[in-house]
Amino acid sequence: MNMNSNERGSIRTLFLIIVGIIILYITVFSKDSRYLSEFSQLLPGRIYEVTKASENLPISRDPSETITISEVTKLRKMLQEEKFEQLNIILGKYQSIFEKDQSDEYKVYDAYGAFYVTVPSYEDFFKKWIDITPDKYQPYLAIAQYYYAKAWESRGYKWSKDTSKKQFKSMRFFFEKAKSNLDIALLLNPNLMVAYNTLIGIYNATGDNGSENEFISITAELFPYSFIMRSTCSWVKQPRWGGSYILMEDIARDAEQYSDKNPKLPVLYGFIYYDQAKIFERDDKYEKALEMLDKALAFGDDWSFYNERARIYLYDLKQYDQALREINRSIELRPVRTEHYLTRSRIYFAQGNYKESLADVHMAETITPGTADARTVRKWASATLLKRGHTAYRTDLRNAIKEYDLSLTFDDNNADTYYWRGMARGRLKEYDAAEADFKTAIRINPRHFDSYRMLDYVLARKRRWDTIISYWDAFLKLEPTHADAYYERAGTYYHKKDMKHMMCDLKKACEFGNENACKRYQTAVNGNKPKG
Repeated sequence: MNMNSNERGSIRTLFLIIVGIIILYITVFSKDSRYLSEFSQLLPGRIYEVTKASENLPISRDPSETITISEVTKLRKMLQEEKFEQLNIILGKYQSIFEKDQSDEYKVYDAYGAFYVTVPSYEDFFKKWIDITPDKYQPYLAIAQYYYAKAWESRGYKWSKDTSKKQFKSMRFFFEKAKSNLDIALLLNPNLMVAYNTLIGIYNATGDNGSENEFISITAELFPYSFIMRSTCSWVKQPRWGGSYILMEDIARDAEQYSDKNPKLPVLYGFIYYDQAKIFERDDKYEKALEMLDKALAFGDDWSFYNERARIYLYDLKQYDQALREINRSIELRPVRTEHYLTRSRIYFAQGNYKESLADVHMAETITPGTADARTVRKWASATLLKRGHTAYRTDLRNAIKEYDLSLTFDDNNADTYYWRGMARGRLKEYDAAEADFKTAIRINPRHFDSYRMLDYVLARKRRWDTIISYWDAFLKLEPTHADAYYERAGTYYHKKDMKHMMCDLKKACEFGNENACKRYQTAVNGNKPKG
């Protein structure tokens, strides 16, 4: 329904009256002025300003000490080599470090992050680990990370309205498997920050607000100066998950008293500005988003602040050198997070540095084997280079082949790229190379009709009629109603002088809608030999 300007004006006026009434009510009756600040966000461009409990807070700029990428891969290698007792010892050591000093928390967190993978073959190793050492908490906590990752893989990361019931059902299935193992791990050791951290994530994703709030209270007592634990609690209380900036600020205020033991805790205030930055970025207000991130950084350095700055400079402002500086700082702060390297891969790609771009994809896959995000970047880069190849194809076949070659370095499973490289090679009369590319395209995608047709053309030059027919036979077994495929095979039978099979294929091609086949079939039926 379309509204005229008077109707739209009336609606705006009504909205402002309602907002004014609510603001008046809050001002008069609320004991906490922060509700007025948060509600005012309904008005365009308004910002929620945090209120610290004290002014002289420590500011942390240093990276947190953690394990290296090679140590992450070593843990998974030990799992695959079934060195379970050794794994228990190493993971137990990291847990002991955390229990002695909760600010030294990233070693144990990242160690179990090594098992946040979705490769199906890992599940059997986890189960065997449990079978061999059933009285140890480590294998239960490790397999829970695997199931937690599988749950998110099953759900995907789209909005709820774009997620199917089947996806949600699969997510809940894996969350339940994760939870049952976490429960056992906590019975064996009730001081597992990683376990509580994962459980809060599960409760938030499944909408179990009661359990979420209960565990936030429990962890505030168990791990009062764990920044990781507090940041997860803050994250689940973002407005987008049904929380509020007041609740996030309450978490920061409660943690603030322990900032002498962990100077990263004031960064929790920064998360409030970070979330507002993401909203401004979504609304295409990029300078305002960067302003919010500057406010966030006033409370200390966190990888997420620099990562978001890098994304704005990359995707929105197209300032690639600045984006690179931002993401390098993010990596310096948290070197074992996969998303850093994929963001930097896209930055390098935008700068034309394909070697480093590909190296960062490899690094992401090293940290998290089988990650779908890395596959997404590979396919995106390959498709982008394929398009560039198409542009060059019109005027410079050699340059087009270079673009296609680059495309395949990112995704050597791209049938379209092999097809188009084969086309370019064919035009350059490099028929053997073209034949190899068309065959590879068919191997990758057995239904890639254009590759069959061009392979037909290349092989016909060598009069390899039987080979051509065998390829069309294979295609038609997959696509038995494909009119053009019958028509092409009919042409091959014609050149082989097999008129009986030619007529049969022409008839089928006609029946399935190929008009040229109908004309040729009718010509042959009338006694005239069709032309090849």
